[in-house]
Amino acid sequence: MVYKKKISLNIKLVTYLLIAFFSFFSTAILAQDEGEDDEDSETNSPCENKWGVDSAETARKLSLFNQYYQEKNYIGSFPYWKYLFENAPCIQKRITFSGPYIIKQVIRDEAYKPRFNGLVDTLLLCHQMRISFFGNEGYVKGKWADDMAKLQPKNRNKALMMFDESIRLQGDQTKHDVPLDYIYAGVKEFKKNKLTLDSLFLILDQVSPIVDANIAKYTATGLSQKDSMIGLKWIKTQNAIIGMLKPYLDCDQLTDLKKPYFEENKMNISWLSSTVKLLDRGGCEGETFYLQCAEALFNLEPSAEAAISLAKAFGKKDDDAKASNYYEKAVELSSSEDEKYDIWIKLAKTAKNNGKFSSTRSYARKALAIKGNSGEAYILIGDAYAASANNCSSGDLGRGGVYLVAVDKYIKAKSVDASVASEANSKIKKYSEYFPGKEDAFFKNIKDGDSYTVECWIGESTTVRTISR
Repeated sequence: MVYKKKISLNIKLVTYLLIAFFSFFSTAILAQDEGEDDEDSETNSPCENKWGVDSAETARKLSLFNQYYQEKNYIGSFPYWKYLFENAPCIQKRITFSGPYIIKQVIRDEAYKPRFNGLVDTLLLCHQMRISFFGNEGYVKGKWADDMAKLQPKNRNKALMMFDESIRLQGDQTKHDVPLDYIYAGVKEFKKNKLTLDSLFLILDQVSPIVDANIAKYTATGLSQKDSMIGLKWIKTQNAIIGMLKPYLDCDQLTDLKKPYFEENKMNISWLSSTVKLLDRGGCEGETFYLQCAEALFNLEPSAEAAISLAKAFGKKDDDAKASNYYEKAVELSSSEDEKYDIWIKLAKTAKNNGKFSSTRSYARKALAIKGNSGEAYILIGDAYAASANNCSSGDLGRGGVYLVAVDKYIKAKSVDASVASEANSKIKKYSEYFPGKEDAFFKNIKDGDSYTVECWIGESTTVRTISR
């Protein structure tokens, strides 16, 4: 009888040992699943006695937990997870890594809500224990802060301090969702009158350089598809932050917030860059303080992007001389031919709108030197000629001769660029009606097919075409 009992006990022991072995083995080979994050590089030593006081029961619970978890039955896995968390929390990284996710599934399930109240503290404890066992404090605190802010609103102020710690520890390694969660929590506190607008903008100041750095990093050319997808996530984060703060980005308020610190920061590139972007988002482009900050930044760190921003800003102030100056600086600083082309076209349009027709042609020709098949550039030159008809009408064919060279440019535009054909044809039809009259040309001893030069600033030759009036 004793012998049989020993055999029975031995079989039971072997069974539990096998369960333990396979549970341990499965821990090593299981892939990361939904709900479990991909940060698996912690190096801290796990807790002592990882199997708890009852290793056989721990092995059984771990096997059942992993079975439900792998099936993505997170609510079904909860009772086994709970035992492991309370008795062997570092038996597997997944226990603390995915504990918050599992608990949130349970909390959200209406059928289970009455049975699982008071779990938020346990969820937050998961983050704390994860740091204790496996480290990676900065990363985990970003998740911890978000859960605290959303699930324990009374402690949202503590969550903001934890977000701050996470950002300081992670820097540019911060994950894309953390800045948005941080701003979201800040806006919530501001709406509750528990956070000042100044403090909310300080949070924006803190996260903006990180967002900008990651957008620049993950939207560069030649990246893998995976990295490009990360870039899209960062752009989405930036747009969401701007959208969330848009009601508070009033130009006057932003100026009042930032202007007192200008003198002490006018040589601080980071502060100036952040301030210019903030003012830009607040619709301050063209305002005096914006221009003051933008020019200070440009002088410290000249770039094509900064020059273009200044050009646009001065354009809004109708200071065309400064706008053109900065556009030309942007061309000098740019390494992109496409960007240079766009700038020359903008300058040509600005000059045309301001009645500077000689400059219009000059800029359009520079655009053509980069992109010879630019119908847009030829149309701009044609428009400049047509607009000069009254001022350049001293030749034998008068205004009609000027319209001849204007139409020449429209014909050239559609011949090199089919995308402008409709616009070009419309202008050809319009200005052909003002060609020289046959009678007028006859009395000047000029006939169709003759060569004719339009003087004035235009100085171009054309072939005479006349119309009957």
